[in-house]
Amino acid sequence: MVTGFVKKHPLIVFFLLAYGLTWMVQIPAAIFPAWPELLSFLGAFGPVVAAFIVAGFITGKDGVQQLINPIKQWRVGIQWYFIVLFGPTLMMASSIYLYRLLAKESGIPVSISMSSMVVDHFLALFIIFIYQVIIVWGEEVGWRGFALPNLQIQFHPILASVILGVLWGLWHLPWFWVEGSVQQSMSVPFFVLATIGYSILYTWIYNGTQGSLLMMCLLHAANNTTVSFTMLFFKPILEEPVFSLTVLGLFNLLVIVIAGPKLLWRISTATFVQNSRLPINSSVKR
Repeated sequence: MVTGFVKKHPLIVFFLLAYGLTWMVQIPAAIFPAWPELLSFLGAFGPVVAAFIVAGFITGKDGVQQLINPIKQWRVGIQWYFIVLFGPTLMMASSIYLYRLLAKESGIPVSISMSSMVVDHFLALFIIFIYQVIIVWGEEVGWRGFALPNLQIQFHPILASVILGVLWGLWHLPWFWVEGSVQQSMSVPFFVLATIGYSILYTWIYNGTQGSLLMMCLLHAANNTTVSFTMLFFKPILEEPVFSLTVLGLFNLLVIVIAGPKLLWRISTATFVQNSRLPINSSVKR
């Protein structure tokens, strides 16, 4: 009976498990300051555990292996490496210059040179990036490895991205009350709008690289690293999110208008179902 329900509603079960497994350790972390950091760290792996459980019910041990395989998919066009590694930096720099352009220099001293700061703090940024690469796969195997391909079977890639972006953003809710977290200095609406915007970009790259989870992990890690850098030296950008959201929206528009017809549809519903190595909802009509 349980197996039948999971096979019929894999996405519902996945999201319930992803939220449940994470929130059961993150909510106490928001309430109790002395909550063990190790448990909070493990809570970030809720999506991957949820994906493994659902995949195991649908296709057994092979399903779990199929979820992991795309992490090893590194043979993609060199342009994608430039996009995932330097794209977040470009968006951050654009947000900062937009902030300055609109007479907001008081929040960020003009004397600050981004390039010199990156050089001065390169080792710290590199360590943050490597740490992020190690942990973000716990999210990406779930969000982009399991949820996105299943959503794209049923919805247009942009709509699938919006749905995933909302659920991805709301999954972070407990962190908004965890002392010292990145989310604590942000508003929930801003964060969810940002995850929707990033979700569209992630889908574009995911489809363009034929489902490479390695690219997703590198992109997620690069994005988290730039957010950490922004919080340390350009905090007003996060406190007044209209600038970063504007830049994110422009990048989304660029992808949808210019690259969309070529890449957002590169993996059509029928083709994706036939070629996918991932567990899918066999009950979906296609």
